[in-house]
Amino acid sequence: MKRFFLILILTITTFIVVAEKPNIIIIFADDLDADEINYTSEMHDVWATHSGASVRGLWSKDCNPRVLTPHIDSLAKNGMLFERFYVNGTVCSSSRYTLLTGRYATNGEDLLRDYPAGTHATLEWRPWILRSESSLPKELKRLGYTTGIIGKWHNGESDLSEKSMRKAMKVERKANPTLDEMEAVEKSISERYELLREGLLNGFGWDVVDRMEWGNSIVNLDWQCEGALNFIESNQSRPFFLYCALPVPHGQYRFDYNQIESYDRSVTSAGILDTKMELLPSVSNILERCKKANVPRVNAMATHMDDYIGKIIMSLEKLDLRDNTLIIFTSDHGSRGKNSVYEGGAKVPMIISWPKVVEAGSLSDSLIGSVDIASTLLEIASGSIFDNRDMDGRSFKWQLIGEDEPNDWRKTLLIEAGNTKGVVSRDWKYIANRVTKEVEVKMKMRPQEVYWTGYDHHNYQNESMYPTFWEADQFFDLKEDLYEQNNLISNVQYSTYVRMMKDELSSYVKDLPHTFGEFGK
Repeated sequence: MKRFFLILILTITTFIVVAEKPNIIIIFADDLDADEINYTSEMHDVWATHSGASVRGLWSKDCNPRVLTPHIDSLAKNGMLFERFYVNGTVCSSSRYTLLTGRYATNGEDLLRDYPAGTHATLEWRPWILRSESSLPKELKRLGYTTGIIGKWHNGESDLSEKSMRKAMKVERKANPTLDEMEAVEKSISERYELLREGLLNGFGWDVVDRMEWGNSIVNLDWQCEGALNFIESNQSRPFFLYCALPVPHGQYRFDYNQIESYDRSVTSAGILDTKMELLPSVSNILERCKKANVPRVNAMATHMDDYIGKIIMSLEKLDLRDNTLIIFTSDHGSRGKNSVYEGGAKVPMIISWPKVVEAGSLSDSLIGSVDIASTLLEIASGSIFDNRDMDGRSFKWQLIGEDEPNDWRKTLLIEAGNTKGVVSRDWKYIANRVTKEVEVKMKMRPQEVYWTGYDHHNYQNESMYPTFWEADQFFDLKEDLYEQNNLISNVQYSTYVRMMKDELSSYVKDLPHTFGEFGK
């Protein structure tokens, strides 16, 4: 009874604090590892990063984790850092699907087009988000929010217009095309851009669609940031939801296309601007600050990205909106282990800052997935428990406001990629690779060339980083082996835990539309 009244008082107090609907901003980085922001860069025992693997002698690449990201650091210092946050699908499309719909990727209606219920489904770069599906922007709009999207869309193009769509030209798929390259094809690019933009405005829940990239394409953070600032200023008098899908780093900062000197700030994915954008600090300014902070030149993109986020924070402060704005910063997945269910790809930092509600400098070790974000935001926006029958996630509002996780909080979480499913708990990880007969034949014909996905490409060196990659069943003790180097599946000491985790996977598969080997039967 005492516990009941405590919860009641906390609930009333929280709702008084958030009686006014908070503005919501999600900043979603691309391929960001924990060692690519300063606040978590040295936390090698929490996240399985490239630099952490290098320190342990598991990975020989030169990975300097020193970066300058003061604005992202400030979000963490003034908010909550989630140390056990997982993305439930570990490539661009599936991760964004779970974020924006609150459903596991293999529940996507798009996937059922090619893989009917009752058959085996290969996830690939799917699913697309369809107009017929419920989603976070649709539900927030219904609750009185103005909704806006800026940046990367990687959840389908052909459904955005009834008109036939050409494939993106090579120049459109480059992160940093030159002005000369763009001039030759600008008309076609701008026409295609506008066609896709209009399609996304129709039936997907967005009131504003601006400064977009369709898939992986041209990076211009000044141009995208301007769109975000325009949206905030235009909607300062009413509750808004802004989704900023960053196109960076998309790999590691050291990659050529992340070198900020190579960008032409007059080139955008919508065409060529009349003048170069100068909203964010100049290249020389960024490099000077990095040098002063002893940050290597190759990591300057981190600071460029951080400047974008700083502009958003400063705009909120200038308009007196910061206290009533909830900001989420996280990534679609990591780069180490991308397109797998290993920790390096699935477990990324998440930071939530919400002044006067979320305790500054707080931590959460609750097992939370990207599939939970929609339910949480909808409960906060509605001011009550939200009916989320269309979603697979659940609200972590109690953890966010500093309470203990509910007694019935999950003990495991599902992660999906290709023909692989994983179940993770606080201590254990079980991984199952199950393929169709056709893929099995291909793998036998070309051993260690065709991956579990059924393809011979886009494996992101997982077979090199994880020694037991080719084994169909894998079990790891995450307390002792965060970097998942020692498969314990055949160790009799762990047989009870292996059975338990297999049962957990079966329970998840039972609720999904497709088959997966022997599970769920």
